[in-house]
Amino acid sequence: MRLPTYISDFERWKEGFTFSKAIRVRFSETDAFGHVNNKNALVYFEDARLEYFSSLGLMQKWASQDFETMIVAADLQCDYVRQIKFDEMLSVHVKVEKLGSSSLDLHYLVENQLGEVCLTGRGTIVQVGKESGNAVPWNEEMRQALNGHVISEL
Repeated sequence: MRLPTYISDFERWKEGFTFSKAIRVRFSETDAFGHVNNKNALVYFEDARLEYFSSLGLMQKWASQDFETMIVAADLQCDYVRQIKFDEMLSVHVKVEKLGSSSLDLHYLVENQLGEVCLTGRGTIVQVGKESGNAVPWNEEMRQALNGHVISEL
């Protein structure tokens, strides 16, 4: 497998994942060629990302109407390694690779039920004010939750 630029040592990179979400591929996610349409990879990333943030107790805060901040995706990248077909069971792994003052770089690994790599990816998520739209630094509670899962700081 040819490695994308954000992965230097695949085995070491893979070992850093501690969270995953199981997803079964639905028929509606496939195209006329019988494999998952490319746009659905980003949906899988989003599903796992939101579940990951929920497991840290953060998503509930951002989703609350009373909380002043929310998160937005600043960029997303997906590298397609192996075709995915209808009814396959996938493990979508998520980890914080780098933590900045108001942003974080998430990495993704998607494997099929045989443990074969199907997708890799990364993306920058930024915390912004719901009113201002400007970047807002992580508070101490958030930083502690994310630091327990971070590989390096920006």
